[in-house]
Amino acid sequence: MVKPEKIKQVEEIKKLAEDAKAIYFADFTGLTVEQVTNLRRMLREKKVVFKVAKNLRTKFALRDLGYPEEKLDEILHGPNAIVVAYEDPVEAVKIVYSFRKEYDVEGLKLRAGFLEGEYLDESQVEAISKLPGKDELRAKAVGAIGAPLYGLVFTLKSVINSLVWTLSALKDKREKEG
Repeated sequence: MVKPEKIKQVEEIKKLAEDAKAIYFADFTGLTVEQVTNLRRMLREKKVVFKVAKNLRTKFALRDLGYPEEKLDEILHGPNAIVVAYEDPVEAVKIVYSFRKEYDVEGLKLRAGFLEGEYLDESQVEAISKLPGKDELRAKAVGAIGAPLYGLVFTLKSVINSLVWTLSALKDKREKEG
């Protein structure tokens, strides 16, 4: 008979994963408790959950949500934590990789994941870490929109300045003549 606390843990994982845009599987070997706490805090600021969970319970929860069991069998071995992103799936990966680099923790890596239901292997997850985040894309978009406007304002300003200088020169000339 299955213990009620195990069923409860499966339900908790299911609840975490239901509204996720992305779920990644992290090997956190070599991290100290303090480092895990810092990583969780950094992720939480971006609405990302880092949860250490038993592999079998994770498998049951995600299988019930429709994730492919054969891929889950490939991923879920050894120490695992699930990284659940609710808003920006790219930002979650970027935080984990920057944390790994900053703290020089070779054991921390994202093994695989699911981005909006599509399976990603380790190399694809790493490629996502190199994509620009939402804020960076917004800044580039604003810059791209603003550049022509800035050029237009600069051009109009120089036309107006030329007109003012011409009128001023004309005024000076008439004052001298008259």
